[in-house]
Amino acid sequence: MIPPRWIVTANADPLATRALASELRIPEALAAILVQRGLAEPARAKAFLRPDLDGLSDPHRFADMPAAVDLVVRAVRDRRTILVHGDYDVDGQCGAAMLTRILRSAGATVHAFVPHRVRDGYDFGPAGLAEAQRVGAGLIITCDCGITAVSAVAAARAAGIDVIVTDHHLPGDELPPANAVVDPRRPDCKSEDKSLCGSGVAFKLAQALVQVLGLSPNLPLHFLDYVALATIADVVPLVGENRILARHGLKMLADRRSEGGGGARARARDDQCPAPGDGPADPR
Repeated sequence: MIPPRWIVTANADPLATRALASELRIPEALAAILVQRGLAEPARAKAFLRPDLDGLSDPHRFADMPAAVDLVVRAVRDRRTILVHGDYDVDGQCGAAMLTRILRSAGATVHAFVPHRVRDGYDFGPAGLAEAQRVGAGLIITCDCGITAVSAVAAARAAGIDVIVTDHHLPGDELPPANAVVDPRRPDCKSEDKSLCGSGVAFKLAQALVQVLGLSPNLPLHFLDYVALATIADVVPLVGENRILARHGLKMLADRRSEGGGGARARARDDQCPAPGDGPADPR
């Protein structure tokens, strides 16, 4: 018999529970759960229960963000073709779609590429570089990949193509020799948003870009449905910034006008859709 693995926390302090329930005007049962989770402070508990867009962090705290923004601005100004290189899972596709649409809103010439899972394999590699050369790209931006693609990035740079890596995976012993590497998990990154998914990192790049490209600062918020879908599909912790992105993105997905929500609902009605238990909920 497999032994149980439940870990039961100590009962919540009654005084802290009543104080929190009174302050936030919530049931004591809910307040007790929050206290047990270490959220006895009203401000922290409120941020957890009702994550607000005002809580989104400054994207410029990411290492290499200024360099990434400068590269994109110059590429748009000089009318250089940009290749946005995604990944074949939900996270990589959502991030690539979001960046492609935002950059096109700025008048950029953008070509999106998602590698074939079997034929091309994972990560930025020879297929992605070949596609960049085929379309005459002067800049490659990766989404949800690239942090360990040292040789492929080096090959792109040797071919005269600038590279921005945006990723959320753990770096290897050596960062890729890109012009900019935006990844919250690189050791010198000052951002506290270490658990973002790949689309979340792409969203931070979009936040940093929009005003310098002459776009509305609210434009990235129109793609929160993409980010929420990626956040949940990639099974990252729903804490901090992820919680904000997921909450507001899910509200957009519930809206019938949402492209992402409409596509998901149409797929759910498809008779060919796998039954529960037939496979993963998202392509990973």
